[in-house]
Amino acid sequence: MKKTGMLFLAFVAGMLGGFILFEFIVRIVLRQMNMLPVTLIGALSMILPLAGGIFAVMLARRFTKKAGQD
Repeated sequence: MKKTGMLFLAFVAGMLGGFILFEFIVRIVLRQMNMLPVTLIGALSMILPLAGGIFAVMLARRFTKKAGQD
């Protein structure tokens, strides 16, 4: 249960990080281009938070395995 909770928190934090990255990209692009295709915004809003969550879980699992080996 302890490991599951840690992985869940890593997933939530990764999703939050992915959403922040999405907002950062959209704001910079909107300043530069003054318009952005709606389909690109929709795709990024789904893909980046999910990718951030998956990446955070992968990192958490990797570091917990390495900590167990020491």
